[in-house]
Amino acid sequence: MQIQNIKAGSKNFNISKNKLISCKGAREVVRTLANPDSLSQTLVLETSVTGGRSAQAYKRGGFAEFRERIFDDVVAALFWMKGVDMFNKLGDKFGKHVLKLPTTEFDVGKDALRTPFENLTANVSEDMKRKLAGFKFTKIILSTLLATAFVGFALPKINQAITSKIMGKKRKNIEKQHTINDEIQSANSFETFSKKITKADQTSFKGLSSITTVAHLLENNRLCKMLTTDVGITSGRFATARNKDEGIEYLFRDISSCFFYYASTPLIYKLLQKISGSTKLTTIDPVTAKSVNKIMLEQLKQADGSYAALSVKDFISKTIGVLDDKAKELLKKIPFESDVISLDKLKEVITDEKLISKAKEMAKLQPEQAGVGAVLTRQQVADVLKNGSINTPEFMQEVYKSNFGKALTDPNRFIPMKKITAFRDNIDDYAKAIAESAKDGKVTKELLEKMNKKSFLMSAGFRAAGLIISALALGIAIPKIQCWITAKRTGSNAAPGLRAYEPENKKTEN
Repeated sequence: MQIQNIKAGSKNFNISKNKLISCKGAREVVRTLANPDSLSQTLVLETSVTGGRSAQAYKRGGFAEFRERIFDDVVAALFWMKGVDMFNKLGDKFGKHVLKLPTTEFDVGKDALRTPFENLTANVSEDMKRKLAGFKFTKIILSTLLATAFVGFALPKINQAITSKIMGKKRKNIEKQHTINDEIQSANSFETFSKKITKADQTSFKGLSSITTVAHLLENNRLCKMLTTDVGITSGRFATARNKDEGIEYLFRDISSCFFYYASTPLIYKLLQKISGSTKLTTIDPVTAKSVNKIMLEQLKQADGSYAALSVKDFISKTIGVLDDKAKELLKKIPFESDVISLDKLKEVITDEKLISKAKEMAKLQPEQAGVGAVLTRQQVADVLKNGSINTPEFMQEVYKSNFGKALTDPNRFIPMKKITAFRDNIDDYAKAIAESAKDGKVTKELLEKMNKKSFLMSAGFRAAGLIISALALGIAIPKIQCWITAKRTGSNAAPGLRAYEPENKKTEN
């Protein structure tokens, strides 16, 4: 079968590119990869990590190290990404069926806009409130400890036992006993030996202390949660390493990997935004950008179905909306507390029925607060006072629900107000980027479509670049450097953990 070549400048290529840009699935993928709370980005990186580490392991230690590495990476990844959630669900069942709690699925995060725990416990006794709070934090701590303990302590021992069985080496306990006997015989006294054993035991469990110091932050602080898990896992791996050299490899690998798992991709994305000057255009997610572009096109559409050109001033007025002097003065009079006000208090300042009706609908972007009722942010009140097409409650509810899902209006779920505010700011920034790109002072259909495509392609390209660089570092560079460090330190290319199973002549190879 003949395959037709498609050149970058050909009509067929442009059709394919346009289909990709307009494809909802492609935009969803980019948005999901950009979401720091999604596992998609981690899954992409973990695939590269497993492949790269396994290949390097096979190159250095043959099948034995390859088997250990792929088994450890696959099982560890499963518990690292989903272990806490899995134990949390078991905890929920225990709370419902054993402790007989009325509910176990709720958030305890809180800010001026959302108070899920107060909503949940508004009509319960103080005793039940304490039970629910105690259960929540205990469950989180235990779930983290269990997942961390398995990956950091149990999994390495399981892996080592499998290797020992496969290699036919059953002398581990005998050699350990001989080592202990040698220590006793060479020590000046039993006290000296006792101190050595005590010191070793304290080192083995040193990593777990980090978990208890930050356990109270695990519910709301994502970085703290990740660092807690990683500190525990890395400490466990170091403590259970078969020798010092293997432990050092674990320390280097896990600590250096943290940056590329959590920070490098977003940093690369921001760097590319800065270099290209596209921050306003590419901070918005592609799905929301498509929705915003659609409503902007409606402003250009005429009665006969054709599209007119708008001046930049009219475009901003009709889409983003502007606050006139009267609205600015009114906004100054509103008594916000931490940038939030109840609808009831807002009615004391705003008396226009149309604005009040709009405010009621806008307040549906978040659940009511117990004892307070409907609330709005300063940003939402400003939208109420504007007349732009993207300031309507109907449009806001559409794009917010698309991005945040059911959690948006669930009274038991917490979404930080900063996250909500940033999402809304991105919409305005996107519209401003389009206005700024209208060099001739006119915003046209062609310009809107061009900027929407540019936003998507740059977002996808920047995200891919960040992931590729992170994947290369995690899957290729770090494993190679890890092996190089061991070779330089020990003078041997053998895997430190498998040293006991190597022939004598290979143990001393350079």
